[in-house]
Amino acid sequence: MRLAKYLKLSIIVLFVLMIGSACQNNQGGGSDGYISLDELTDLSEKSKALDWSDLNKYSFEDTGSGLYIRNYPLEGGHQLVLTGRSLESPPERVYVVNHSGKELDFNPDNLSDLYESK
Repeated sequence: MRLAKYLKLSIIVLFVLMIGSACQNNQGGGSDGYISLDELTDLSEKSKALDWSDLNKYSFEDTGSGLYIRNYPLEGGHQLVLTGRSLESPPERVYVVNHSGKELDFNPDNLSDLYESK
């Protein structure tokens, strides 16, 4: 009887650990958990050459299902969004969503809108 009790407890602990690890996102980036506007400016200079690996050190939330959609928090309540079918090829679309929900193409010219709203 005691063995069955330990077996059940072990299975429950294993199940909780599996669920917890499946819900993790990438934790990295700056100490505040977002990409600063200065770092964003540096990234925007790559524009269309920006790759998934350029953002490895930053925290993100993966919201895609069948498609990679990564949301990176930005200073000021904005988000940098990368979408694509594979992490092995460059993102198909890179854009910024400002705090009011407006989507802006990710390039140095559009960053002025973000700076003005800061």
